[in-house]
Amino acid sequence: MGESTTAQGVQTRRREWDLPLPVVLSAVIMAATARLALMPYISEDSTYFLIPWMQEFREHGAAALSGEFSNYNFPYLFLMFLAGLLPVEPLIAIKVASLLGDGLLAVSVYALAANYRTIGVSPKLAALIALFLPTVLVNASMWGQCDAIYTAFLVLSLRSLLRNDGRSAWLLWGVAFAFKLQSVFFLPALLLISLRNRYTLTFPLMAFGVWAMLSLPPVFFGRSLASTFSVYINQTQEYRLVAGAANIYAWFPTATAEQGRIPALVVCGTALLLTAAAYWRGPDTTERRVLFTITVLAVCPLLLPQMHDRYFFAAEVMALLLLRHKKLFLTPWLLATTGVFVYILYFVSNQYALPLMLGSVVQCLTVWLLFRALWRRHNWAPGTESDY
Repeated sequence: MGESTTAQGVQTRRREWDLPLPVVLSAVIMAATARLALMPYISEDSTYFLIPWMQEFREHGAAALSGEFSNYNFPYLFLMFLAGLLPVEPLIAIKVASLLGDGLLAVSVYALAANYRTIGVSPKLAALIALFLPTVLVNASMWGQCDAIYTAFLVLSLRSLLRNDGRSAWLLWGVAFAFKLQSVFFLPALLLISLRNRYTLTFPLMAFGVWAMLSLPPVFFGRSLASTFSVYINQTQEYRLVAGAANIYAWFPTATAEQGRIPALVVCGTALLLTAAAYWRGPDTTERRVLFTITVLAVCPLLLPQMHDRYFFAAEVMALLLLRHKKLFLTPWLLATTGVFVYILYFVSNQYALPLMLGSVVQCLTVWLLFRALWRRHNWAPGTESDY
């Protein structure tokens, strides 16, 4: 009787957070309209990188894949090539390719929320909130970036982990990794959860096989194998210790990557080990897997060197799973607020409205809240709703 009452109470709360179909459709139209309004904006990334890349495809077609004009991997470049076939100006074509990721992200968040019902909101509402998150809203439509694509596959990978489907989790991560190097932020969580559940070693081998297969096609157009597989190595050549991210190295604005790279890697490695220990000391519940993953995704851009401003993207999206958590409901809002003041307002005035140093304090607070909850292993006992 008690269990039935509890289940009924949980479902009642979910109905309260659900949305009727007309509201959903109106919100989707608003999200699309906002993106259309932002598309004419020309970011620095578009000016110096993306538009010249698109011009390469416009001038040389698929043969451009043989060149080294871009430091992005093949899957994204192929999307750019396809978008370049559209009879629109280069900037719009670039953003069309990236905006496909926003739709994919909404679908993936819906699928995860439908599987992880402890979130306390309907899958439709979770997907809509994802579309309106600050960094998601501006990432493709203003920046012209494609972080929604790799994050969508990470979201689906987490969904597979929650379903104890290790094979799919690793394969989906392999696809995400083929799109963006930043997918490695998810890797510590994937590795630890796999190790704890004794998934076969063939899964990560299959994942790297997927990455290799999706990265290989430029070779058939004449690009050397070494050049093709060194794309991600070239992305790590940033000379600054921090490149716009609101992380702890914003307090050392004059430090170079050469000066701080090794200490930063040691700091981040130590923090990840502590996070892994916090996860390992408690039960391996669905809730703890979610919390562990979000914590890892926030720790990496906070403590790794050479981070760009959009690298908290995946953490901001995943944190939506904590919207109705009794003690951690502030974490998605803290991440989103930082996105507003640090990143969105940057486009308005070409300078950060909130100093990166202050933004890093907010991010540190967020990570501390996540880590503290993960360390308290008894808060996440299987079958309880006490934290929701």
